[in-house]
Amino acid sequence: MSTKKLALIAAFAVLSGAPLAVSAEIIHPADTEMGYISHPDHARPGKSRAEVRTELEAAMKSPRWDFWARLGAPMPAPSTGPGKSRDQVRNEAIAANRTGLIPRGEFSF
Repeated sequence: MSTKKLALIAAFAVLSGAPLAVSAEIIHPADTEMGYISHPDHARPGKSRAEVRTELEAAMKSPRWDFWARLGAPMPAPSTGPGKSRDQVRNEAIAANRTGLIPRGEFSF
């Protein structure tokens, strides 16, 4: 398959999932004068101001804080232990597919 076809398929896959991601938000784009519709009932309870402040202060102590802050990206989470082998991950995916945790179409084992 050519590179152009793969790029087109990848772009379509990304763009087709965009409306689903937007539907979980409080504000949805709309063809109105404002350009959006607000749905306050879609709001999820968040963290308190004190929790956010504590997390921010802890993150700012990291030596790489400046790098990630300038990018506007979240800091990567530290690894929690040894990684899994390729076979372990594959076996878990097969088991999840058989139990119905992964719907058909995502894996074809």
